[in-house]
Amino acid sequence: MKRDAVLGLAVVLLMVGVGVAFIPVTRVTEEIRKTFDVSPGSRYGPYDSGTVYHTRVLVKSALRVEVFVEGDEIYITVNGYNTQNLKSVCVEGSKTFLIEPADDLYTFTFDNSRGTKGSLVGFRLSEIWKAPIWIGSTPLFMAAVIGVFLLLPVGLVSLAMIHLRYPRKDNKCQSTKL
Repeated sequence: MKRDAVLGLAVVLLMVGVGVAFIPVTRVTEEIRKTFDVSPGSRYGPYDSGTVYHTRVLVKSALRVEVFVEGDEIYITVNGYNTQNLKSVCVEGSKTFLIEPADDLYTFTFDNSRGTKGSLVGFRLSEIWKAPIWIGSTPLFMAAVIGVFLLLPVGLVSLAMIHLRYPRKDNKCQSTKL
């Protein structure tokens, strides 16, 4: 009876641990924060510093693009997956875009070729992604590694010791010949 209770408790704890490890958590990480000047008649991007981003691999994500403009209007073009409506979008003041779902490589071009004066542009890109609780968190990932490589063998050895210490009793009657 004692061995069965310990084995049942071990199975329940293992199932709870696996269940908690795969709870999806939403995280927002700021990937690009850049300020630059775009002179009249010029462009900034698509492969200048801070205008290229590759999304995370193996997780679902979305991109939040925030553009702040002081001076002349800017036309922004975003190239990548799911960006059909983000070609030559006029930005005066500030504008926020959401690319959902996001996948793979994105490039951003800031165009002031139609302007007559320079523009100061603030650009911020954040990735919003969902993944199991242990992905993206070094302490939780290390705890999972320790749990698998250390606690699992310890649990198996202790179950084997309990099995050897408390053998099962057979309730079968032994027949005797008269």
